[in-house]
Amino acid sequence: MMNAGISPTTPQNLLVIEPMGASGEVLLRSVRRSGHRAIVATTPEVHRDSLAPVKEYMDEVVYVDFSDAELAVGTLVDADERYHFAGIVVSWEFLTDIAAAVADALRLRGPAPHLARARRDKHAMADVWSAAGAPVPRLIAALRPEEESGDAASDWPYPVVVKPAENSASFGVTVVKDPTGVPDAISRASAWTHEFPHGIPFDRTVLVQEYLPGQEFSVEAISDRGRFFPWGVTMKFTTDGDSRAETGHIFPAPIPADLQAAILEVARAGTEALGVTEGISHTEIKLDADGKPRLIESGPRPAGDFIPELVALATGQSPTDVYVRQAVSGLPDDFEPALPHRAAGINFFRTPGRGTFEGLEVPSELSSAELERSKVSVRPGEVVAPGSTNMDRVGWAIVTAPTGEAVHAALDELQRGTTVRLS
Repeated sequence: MMNAGISPTTPQNLLVIEPMGASGEVLLRSVRRSGHRAIVATTPEVHRDSLAPVKEYMDEVVYVDFSDAELAVGTLVDADERYHFAGIVVSWEFLTDIAAAVADALRLRGPAPHLARARRDKHAMADVWSAAGAPVPRLIAALRPEEESGDAASDWPYPVVVKPAENSASFGVTVVKDPTGVPDAISRASAWTHEFPHGIPFDRTVLVQEYLPGQEFSVEAISDRGRFFPWGVTMKFTTDGDSRAETGHIFPAPIPADLQAAILEVARAGTEALGVTEGISHTEIKLDADGKPRLIESGPRPAGDFIPELVALATGQSPTDVYVRQAVSGLPDDFEPALPHRAAGINFFRTPGRGTFEGLEVPSELSSAELERSKVSVRPGEVVAPGSTNMDRVGWAIVTAPTGEAVHAALDELQRGTTVRLS
């Protein structure tokens, strides 16, 4: 994988805040390719369990209690006396506020610290966007979990989306079709009081928003000194029904140029309003009934679900490589994101029912695309169920093809040809 033409530099210490999950692994690999040293901020439990597969990419570890933001910031600022951090990168979205505060304290590159809360809390995020005139779904109600929706729910313009102000991976998100579904949806949205695995307390406000019926997209971008550089638009696919767990992605999205331009402009406005003038961003957007893009959420972190790898496969330029470079030394005046010369996609496999997982059989050849790699993400003998979140997956496969349309056809072929064996 190319590294965006980044020239070798003198190795320096880079603070990597909690590189959990797919985006964390991709980020650590980018730090290694850069030649810099990864000083990883994590907890003893996460280090022992979740980070075990990527320990080879970690140079040193700083243990942090992330449940207390002020203490966590202080711990990492103090750690700078030993490590003299050249930059800060973060992949876990619930810690982007801590990353911004540490960057500000150490005078390193990062998004505006005073808007950090709005980049995590969807209620505050929507307020910032509305004040800036950015297009967002209409907020119908903001409820505390102990409140009753009462008679007001009967007048809501169904369907509506009920979701927590804070959480991720589609946890607690429900599309509600009529008032009878509201109490259960509010209960699901308010079920999580703290983030896992760090114990960060959640704002338990439940949001009721206008439902947008159109296609969902995301924009992957890097900002430097206020300049917004998008790689392009990713098309996203989700489950049907009451929940909206993601089932696949295609980059670049096979859409008309005018729609792509409109989506990129909305993403630019959204990231700028949230103070992301330095660093990477992942912005989620959905089309309304008129086909117009509206902002759903945005965060100053790499995309999950291996989307950075899709961008790298399509363009030859890794977004996380560029993120590392930008965090340490900024981007050159003539920087431009690489343009895609092919398309890439990922399909996530879900179990059709509940049972004991025995195996996953993925086609080795596809008629319209190349199978780059696939992985089974659960072990034989585990009990699996369809679930309603992005965590309820049994594996995935990445493909490439000359066009997005060919990738789309290949993802359909993968879905039809893959067998999940249960007992």
